[in-house]
Amino acid sequence: MTRRSATPPDAGLSETAPPGVSPATSRFFLCSYWPLVKTLGGRRAVEAYGLPPYANGMSRREPDFEHARPALTSSSRGRGFVPRLSVGDAVVFTTTKGRWGGGAGAHWRLVAVLEVSDRFGTHAEAAAWYQAAGLRPPGNLVVDGNPPLPAPLTLHHGRVHDGGWDAVCRERAAACGVVLACRTRLLDLYDPPAVTQDDWLAVFGGVPNTRTPPQISEAQFDRLLALTDARRAAPARPPRPAHRAA
Repeated sequence: MTRRSATPPDAGLSETAPPGVSPATSRFFLCSYWPLVKTLGGRRAVEAYGLPPYANGMSRREPDFEHARPALTSSSRGRGFVPRLSVGDAVVFTTTKGRWGGGAGAHWRLVAVLEVSDRFGTHAEAAAWYQAAGLRPPGNLVVDGNPPLPAPLTLHHGRVHDGGWDAVCRERAAACGVVLACRTRLLDLYDPPAVTQDDWLAVFGGVPNTRTPPQISEAQFDRLLALTDARRAAPARPPRPAHRAA
């Protein structure tokens, strides 16, 4: 497991929490994504280029887990997710369902927990903040000089890497430019712990629908991480997301 806590200086671009959201309350969300190992093309990319197998498989990694300060944008889900989040919120990322790692049955993997640290109104504002901190923009920021990854580094799967998909990303960035810079609280891109259907039943009473990532309770967040901690070679918990100052 890798934990990161690099903190760029405040560039004065962060927005306050949206109206109606208490700045003293952290919320928790659950989101799924396609890792590189989902497809044969992605597995070949892992082998050929030494990429982490559970890195995001898109040409614009959404999110770019390999970055010191990943960002969340609307490139994958439009307005349905990222604009709902505020500074201090935490997002649990799992894979979609699959036979990951050659296991006996289909399951999910819990890969990361990201905490929102800063919010920006446009990709250009976010990119300027990263650059002021001496960091390259994450791959999912649609700005000049930050092209999508070439196909050999992706899933090689339909529109997730071609020019048509990048046109969609650009359209969504123009229509909804909200960018959330995050701190990585928990990350395992090589052998993340499994989440089984029984785990979902125990925590949520069923398998959650993450097409539009749902908000989950703090108790569900804690229970899900407790179950997966037990499957780690060296169990560890991420720091609890910091409460936002009133």
